Amino acid sequence: MNTPSHHRVHHGRNRYCIDKNYAGTLIIWDRIFGTFAPEGDKVVYGLTKQINSFDPIYVQFHYYPYIWRTFWRASGVRNKLSVIFKGPGWSSGQRSPGDRRQLPKVTVKEVPYNPTLPVVLQAYVLLQFLLLLAVYTDVMAMKLILSQQTLLLLAGYIIFTLTSFGLIIDRRPNAAVVEMFRCALLLGLYRFGYMKVAVPSMPFEVFICLSMLYWALQTLSKLANGKNKQH
Repeated sequence: MNTPSHHRVHHGRNRYCIDKNYAGTLIIWDRIFGTFAPEGDKVVYGLTKQINSFDPIYVQFHYYPYIWRTFWRASGVRNKLSVIFKGPGWSSGQRSPGDRRQLPKVTVKEVPYNPTLPVVLQAYVLLQFLLLLAVYTDVMAMKLILSQQTLLLLAGYIIFTLTSFGLIIDRRPNAAVVEMFRCALLLGLYRFGYMKVAVPSMPFEVFICLSMLYWALQTLSKLANGKNKQH
């Protein structure tokens, strides 16, 4: 059976953890196909190259631009196709999936990405996430009776909201304007009946309007500071 120790190895960035312990339930398949590794040195979680972002869109798709750049830099059709079809980390002259000795060495002193955020913003993101969790729960409960268009709309809103939260946590310059539009979208979806919330209508709408106003002021402040720097 797949144990917590086995699964820790699967999520490690240590060299001995790479491409190991794929099993969901039965670890015997990894033993049969040669992808089993017992837990050894302390497991450091993450990818071989740390992703310094909480933006889910970036996290999911950040590797594709790297593949694209590597593809165009590769010489010859064979090498270009190898970039796509051979393992991650492959380069010309190596066998698939590449030489693991070239992977960054784990020192067990790696510092996880943990940007500082004011307590007020932490509370704001937490509260908004709880509201999003309620929306998600409601969508999952009603998915069989909602139209396809409504499901796609709400799914898009959920992804957009998580992205906005990621931008806030990352302290990205465009976080304010994105969050302002997200609050406006939330209010619109609520007023037109696309979603329900488990709190009284008046406090909810006041909170969202105040949030929208705050992020609008933040956006105007950034625009004003940008213009002042140009003069």
